[in-house]
Amino acid sequence: MALIVVTSSRPGEGKTGVAAAVARRIAYTGRPVRLLRATDDLGNALEDAAWFATLDFVPGSPATTVTADEIRDPGPDSVLVAEAGPAVAAAVPGAVVVLVARGVAPEAPPAGLQPAATVVLAVPAGAARPERSDLIMIPEDRTLAGFSFDDVQRLLSAELLVDGSREPASCDYLVVAPIGSDAGQPYFRRFDTKAVVVRFDKTDMHLAAMQAEPEFLVLTGGRRPSGYLFDAAGARGIPVLLSRTDTENTVIALEGLWDRTRFDGERKLERMAAVLAGTGLDGLLGV
Repeated sequence: MALIVVTSSRPGEGKTGVAAAVARRIAYTGRPVRLLRATDDLGNALEDAAWFATLDFVPGSPATTVTADEIRDPGPDSVLVAEAGPAVAAAVPGAVVVLVARGVAPEAPPAGLQPAATVVLAVPAGAARPERSDLIMIPEDRTLAGFSFDDVQRLLSAELLVDGSREPASCDYLVVAPIGSDAGQPYFRRFDTKAVVVRFDKTDMHLAAMQAEPEFLVLTGGRRPSGYLFDAAGARGIPVLLSRTDTENTVIALEGLWDRTRFDGERKLERMAAVLAGTGLDGLLGV
């Protein structure tokens, strides 16, 4: 099928990740693919479109949102995958529709839609599985729920102290520094992709954390750290944020972090493609 529309009833359910993974899968079979983001009020449409335009397997994808009229069958020689809200999805003639939900399978699709497949992400362990041939259920996954530097900075309204020379990857773990630096490095190295939360004046712990290659540091206490931190973080290219509150309140503010993350970055895309592989989605979409 040359035209696929991925939709969901609410923002944050995972349609961006599913759309990107579907486009990637098709592109890797050798067919030309474009990936579009429709204008709607579900999620971060402009940010999603800008990210789509950076993906090398969908050359020519626009960096801004499109209208329903621009989502058209591209013909037999290429494929168009569009992410859209349900109203836009229902207005696209001839599209194969993928409905994405989070946690539980919807009892019925949005009005006007007849999905070829329903993908339910972040399904809790032990959840009952309805007997439906069109239903794909994906268990809760730490990497897909991972958070980014931008997610943390936005949630804390944190000050950027060190910009860093590398692009931070999404993080699977938020690690609060221990009391002593001697125990710090072995503790930090237990976690793969991580951000470390540590008080502004714990210079020994800053240095121990950076030895374990975190994606970024979050300093707490609202005061500027020692100059050693700036030198070490700058040399290693590790970004550093400064939270205005103490460690306890910073962690409290970040408790809902995993529910507010955006889908972007190579790690999440690789993982989404992996969890969808072998689920039968290709057959349901006719690709």
